[in-house]
Amino acid sequence: MTTAIVTLTTDFGLLDEYVGALKGVLLSHLASLTVIDISHAIPPQDILHGSMILAHSVPFFPQGTVHLAVVDPGVGSRRRIVAIRAGGQLLVGPDNGLFTPFLRNETTQVHHVTNDALFRSPVSPTFHGRDIMAPVAAQLAGGMDMSLVGQRVPRESCVQLSRYTSRRIGDSIVGQVVARDHFGNLRTNITENEVRHLSGAEGISLRAGELQIDGLNSAYAERQSGELIALVDSQGFVEIAAVDGDAAALTGIGTGCEIIITRRRPGF
Repeated sequence: MTTAIVTLTTDFGLLDEYVGALKGVLLSHLASLTVIDISHAIPPQDILHGSMILAHSVPFFPQGTVHLAVVDPGVGSRRRIVAIRAGGQLLVGPDNGLFTPFLRNETTQVHHVTNDALFRSPVSPTFHGRDIMAPVAAQLAGGMDMSLVGQRVPRESCVQLSRYTSRRIGDSIVGQVVARDHFGNLRTNITENEVRHLSGAEGISLRAGELQIDGLNSAYAERQSGELIALVDSQGFVEIAAVDGDAAALTGIGTGCEIIITRRRPGF
C-alpha cells in the first residue's frame, strides 16, 4: 500500500502553535498520513521566497504527494484558495502567486476550493490554513477526487508573480536576488542555461549594486576563504556566496536587489 504524504511549507516559524495545529488537523482526517516539513522559515509574507522553495522541492517527492503551502498575507480577504494538479503532484494553498512555477505548465489543472462541507467549522477568518486548506489537503491525500473541492478554473486566471523570472536586455541578463539561504548565500532567479547561452566560451561579469564579481565558479573550494564568488547552486540557478562565510552579511545585499550579468570582453 502506498503511503499518503502531505508536505508543509509555511511562514509560521516554530515558536507558536500554528504548525502543530496544521499537523493535528491533517492527522485527525487521516491518521496514517506521513507529514513532512519542507520549511517553516519562509520570511513572513514573502510569497516569492515560498514559491521558490516549492519549485525547488516539490519535484523530488513521489507522484501523488500533496503539498500544503501557507504563505498567505491575504488571509480573510477575497483571494481564492486553490487545489492544483501539476506533473503528478497536488498542491493546496492561496491563489496569490505562490504556485507561479507550476502554473506555467499548460497541463496544470486548477480547482477553486469552495466546498465548505470539507472545511472545519467554524472557519477562522485569520487561519484558513488550519480550517480550510489542511482538511482539503488531508482528504486529497486520502484519495478524494479533486473535482469535489470545487469548480475547475483556467490556470491563466490564477495570480502569477511577474518577478519570478529574469529577462534578457541586449547583451545582459537582468534578474534579482529572490532569497537568502541559511548559509547567507544570495539566491537569484537567473539560470545556468541563461548564463551559458549569453557567455558561450567566454566569462561573465556579475554586478549587484556596487559589487562586481568576474567569472562563474562551479564549487566553493575553487576560491580562497572569505572571497565573494558567483556559482551555480544545486537547483541550476546563479547565487552569490562567500567562501566559508555569509555573503548576505558581508555585502548587505538583500532580497529584491537587481542582478546584472554581462559577457566579459576579451582582455578584461
